[in-house]
Amino acid sequence: MSLDIKGFEILGKLGQGGMASVWMARQVSLDRTVAIKVLSERFAVAPDDIRRFQEEAQAAAKLKHSGIVQVHDAKAEDGVYYFIMEYVAGYTVGDWVRRKGVLSEQDALSVAECVADALSYAWDRAGIIHCDIKPDNIIIDEDGTVKVADLGLARTISAMGGSEEAPSEIMGTPAYISPEQAEGSPQLDFRADIYSLGAMLYHLVTGKMMFEGCSEDEILEKQITDTVADPMEINHGLTKGVCWLIERMTAKDPALREASWEAVRQDILRVRRGLMPVGNVLPEGASTVRRCDRRSLADYQRVVRLQKAAMAASTRTVRTTLVAASVAIVIAIAMRQYMIQMQAPPPPVVLPPPVVLPPEVVTNVVTVTETVAGPPVPVPTEPTENDDAAREMYEFAEIWCKNHPDDLSGAIAQFSSVARETRGTKYMLMAQNRMRELTELREDAIRSVLRALLVKTQPMIAEGQFRDAMSVVAEYSGPYADETKDVRQRALMKMRDEKRAWEAEQRQSEERLERHRRNTMDVLTMAILSDDLTLAIETAMAMEKDTAFSNDRQSLETARDVLEKSDEIDDRILDSFRSQRGQTVDLHLNSGTRTVTIGAVVGNEVSCRQMLSVGRGATSVFQIGVNDLTARERLQRMGPDELPEVALAKGIMAFQSRAYTHAEKYFSMTHPLLAEELLSRLRGDDSDEID
Repeated sequence: MSLDIKGFEILGKLGQGGMASVWMARQVSLDRTVAIKVLSERFAVAPDDIRRFQEEAQAAAKLKHSGIVQVHDAKAEDGVYYFIMEYVAGYTVGDWVRRKGVLSEQDALSVAECVADALSYAWDRAGIIHCDIKPDNIIIDEDGTVKVADLGLARTISAMGGSEEAPSEIMGTPAYISPEQAEGSPQLDFRADIYSLGAMLYHLVTGKMMFEGCSEDEILEKQITDTVADPMEINHGLTKGVCWLIERMTAKDPALREASWEAVRQDILRVRRGLMPVGNVLPEGASTVRRCDRRSLADYQRVVRLQKAAMAASTRTVRTTLVAASVAIVIAIAMRQYMIQMQAPPPPVVLPPPVVLPPEVVTNVVTVTETVAGPPVPVPTEPTENDDAAREMYEFAEIWCKNHPDDLSGAIAQFSSVARETRGTKYMLMAQNRMRELTELREDAIRSVLRALLVKTQPMIAEGQFRDAMSVVAEYSGPYADETKDVRQRALMKMRDEKRAWEAEQRQSEERLERHRRNTMDVLTMAILSDDLTLAIETAMAMEKDTAFSNDRQSLETARDVLEKSDEIDDRILDSFRSQRGQTVDLHLNSGTRTVTIGAVVGNEVSCRQMLSVGRGATSVFQIGVNDLTARERLQRMGPDELPEVALAKGIMAFQSRAYTHAEKYFSMTHPLLAEELLSRLRGDDSDEID
């Protein structure tokens, strides 16, 4: 098929689909490369269809977003419908997944996040939905930008009417279509696109489309009624978070999906950070994605609890660090302000009014210095009457200045005296120039002193060592101590205020940290008392990584070892039967005491043989598990109380049986860290709740 469109130079065919062909062309008037999508000839050509087609396409053309392939124009000429679109050089996500087979979880989530951002913009700005989200409609530009193509065009095409089969063929691709689209519902909103994005995400992380291998009609029906396997069953490396996310996005009922695109983006961001999506778990069977045994409701709730605890600890730790840093910054800024104040020039030296010299005296001048602010005072070189005495005074001041290099104030006073006593001579002007030089040097020296104080006190303030920093400022007795006294006093007053504020914040931080420690220890304690050692072990592992427990890390490691061994106490009970194989013992069972011969232990069951009284040599063989034993029998077979894991297991059994005296005895013999918390809970203010 050749294509001829007025105003465009056709450069080649880019692709062919069931409902359109795509061509690359040069728009002659603007000399730009564009893509032209030409729709199939089977679409309707009624005037109303043309009007709706153009109105819908024009709405899509108004969208301006870096993640959306721009629609420039839409036309219907001689029964041919076509779109003029931005040409994007790159590859589709469909090409990407076909090449790799399956995308990494992070790559897939990154694509989904970009698509969600673009679709959010289209819905919030113009109420436009895509209706055909799939990998082949997502393009990766040459610079790595993810762009959504054909935004709103599926719905635009549907506005044209057409054959009865058009909705099932055009309003989406079966493998990604939402149940409400599959049913032909005219009341669609952005949640249909959420479903399609979830179906696409399923494809990217598993390498399989939903209901792959079925006919299109079958897929449409299954989207409404059937389910697909949990992504974890196909790709075992996926995190549970992304599976819960896909399950939520592909809920059959739109009301059960995320309530906004912002919620979708937040969930994607959380999953990318290793967290669970926000919100309650869907009812079983409410999603097109089934939930495997590895993703139970209890597992979800336990992980969320642990994540909340870890995030709370992390947030508080970060907040404490930020507060300390901000206090240091504030104080540093305050100190810098003090320094600026201290750098204000001293009161100007009052110099005598200039002497008007005869013109012949000032015929030749020299520049005494270039370091003073403003032009130097011209110095006459010809001698005057009092030249010898003035010269001696000036030279004396220079010698004094040389012998007292650190006393710039004294040197200024010396040259001030020279200027007063040598009025009318060139030495007065020379002395005035030297005073300006020395004043500038003194100001530089004062600034250096203040900078040195700032450099010395900044690390102290950053570490909260206000007292040491204040001592440095208050007790300074070096050069220019008198000149900086007032400013240093103001600095001290400010530092005292900052110290009080910092100490108050430290107390609050310590209180928050202690509450966090207390709450976490309560979680650990209650998990043990409720005999949920799996949760207790997970909590202990989280505590080992928690900076709030950095001083207890070694103790937590040994406590976790006790918890893990106590969690395996049933294996010790079974081992006790292995050591008695072939022996005849009285076995205390929940059904009564029986004299049996111990057989083999297979899995979690013990084979027992009992002689029957009905006939000589008649025996009965049966299997028992740990739960068939009485509490007394289990306690006897656990091992010696001196082992902390045994004492813990016996204490839990006693507590569960409300035998609190025995529970207290056993808990006192287990790991010290666990014993302290368990006994405190048993004896403390919460004992009424336990009893």
